[in-house]
Amino acid sequence: MTVQTPPVVSQAAVYGEWKRQTALTALLLAVIAILLAQFRTRLFPLYQVQSQDLVPLLVLAAAMLLATFLTTSWQLPERLPKTRWLLLIGAAMAGLLAYGTHALMANFPLSIDERMVLFDMAVFDGGHLATPLAESWRPYAKALVPAFLLNETMPTGLVSSYLPMNALLRLAFSKLADPALFNPLLALAGGAALLDIARRSFGHDDRTTCVVLLVYALSAQMLVNAMTVYSMTAHMALNLIWLAAFLRGGRLGHLIAILTGFVAIGLHQLAFHPFFVAPFLLHRLRRREWKLVLIYGAAYSAMILWWSYYPKLAAHEVVNALQQTPNSGLLERISAAFAEHRGNTVITTFLNLLRFIVWQHAALLPLLSAGIAVAVRDRGFPAVLMFGITIWLAFITIVIPFQGHGWGYRYLHPYLGSIALLAGYGYRELRKTIGNTIDGFVLILSAVTVGATIPMLFAASHKLVEPYASLERLVSIQRAPMVLIDTYPGPTTDGRWAGNAVENVRNLPDLSNRPLRLSSRALSPELLEQLCQRGKIALITRADQRRVGFWLNAETDSPSFVELVGPVQKEMPDCFVPAMGRP
Repeated sequence: MTVQTPPVVSQAAVYGEWKRQTALTALLLAVIAILLAQFRTRLFPLYQVQSQDLVPLLVLAAAMLLATFLTTSWQLPERLPKTRWLLLIGAAMAGLLAYGTHALMANFPLSIDERMVLFDMAVFDGGHLATPLAESWRPYAKALVPAFLLNETMPTGLVSSYLPMNALLRLAFSKLADPALFNPLLALAGGAALLDIARRSFGHDDRTTCVVLLVYALSAQMLVNAMTVYSMTAHMALNLIWLAAFLRGGRLGHLIAILTGFVAIGLHQLAFHPFFVAPFLLHRLRRREWKLVLIYGAAYSAMILWWSYYPKLAAHEVVNALQQTPNSGLLERISAAFAEHRGNTVITTFLNLLRFIVWQHAALLPLLSAGIAVAVRDRGFPAVLMFGITIWLAFITIVIPFQGHGWGYRYLHPYLGSIALLAGYGYRELRKTIGNTIDGFVLILSAVTVGATIPMLFAASHKLVEPYASLERLVSIQRAPMVLIDTYPGPTTDGRWAGNAVENVRNLPDLSNRPLRLSSRALSPELLEQLCQRGKIALITRADQRRVGFWLNAETDSPSFVELVGPVQKEMPDCFVPAMGRP
């Protein structure tokens, strides 16, 4: 009986097929960019793509196409620099990111999510889990703090609905150094943990480890998020530290992993870290490591129960809080998000993933594709990485597809390390099949990432943040004790999304800041009239906002704002004063 052997495929044939597939991918990305440029809609994720990502996407596509057919003799280094030099490079990058927090992002927490981190820092710095709110201010709670309060309806105390560890860690760090360094140093810690994992995964294959570090370090998403207050950098770093400790094993390694897990679960929302951990525990269960899985199962059950109880603990601190119903649960939050955006789930998820690709190393897509093929073929560590990314992506697609403000796709940020490792597996596989050609491909696209896509995305980030920062400067110079900001959404002149000044309604939890900022959308004429009895109110109208470069594509008229202010102005003409000065 003759045994048939599979046909041998030459390296040249494999290389030709890889070039064809990569070229087709590049052309598809270019076509998608051209098509998306034609739409006019108020869908915010599409506006984000159109205003920030289309040109970088075209550059990425062109660079992929060029690198596919441009043969070079360039090769990645066979040996990485010593660990201390890598850490020194990482420290220099962290310093530059801290500088970028001020120079590029105006040290301005753009989103309400970020602002609530600073809000909670002030709460905790005052020695409270929730700052008591005077009864006379309770009807104005949503006007003073428009979103993410633990109790949004007549609260007796103010604190966000987020878990506290990100704010607590940042607060502790702020006592030692500029908090702008906090996320950059977390990114450095995550990179150090990733280096440890890569060396454990790829052994002495320093070229593959180099690719993993390049994919991580040249991710514009990683860099820009490190210049913000978002908790996503902490999620990413702690996930990597957890994984490095878990893989090292031993009593010390597993103790560090469990302690890291306690902090990571309590960063801001309950589900993020347990989803990351679960696939690795299931893998160990498959290997019949019963005792280890039971220990982790017991530890994580206790930690999840504790952090589930924490919002009630915070609510109990203030008087009569037991009579309130905290709006803090993850299920309530994600159910509301899903109900609001379920009709756009598919297109929103597609746009989120497209943004993710644009904001990564330009070589990520072909490397990741090859890494996924390895994960499907081999049931080892790469399969666990891919499974974790897949179940998390399915979860957020179903329950919370809309990310709001984000640089890239921030809900995938906790998995940047996993994605870089999968890219490493893809690089190693491609080097086996097409040889050192893949080195030149990676190096060319590294140069494009550094020289083109990252600068463009940095500039786009600054362009989005600056109008909000300008509006904040205008609000801050008002001499009236209170400022009423027009936060009603309005029609636009070009059919696209326009910014909302609700992001600029930001007050301290003890309401000691002046002027106090109030959102018009959360007030009635009756409440506004009562507010006039407390003092004068400066009006920040849509026209004032446009003066400082905000809401440039929105119509100037705001009928809802006129309906709110007009009746009160007739009754109490001395209450309101126009906005003064320019920032």
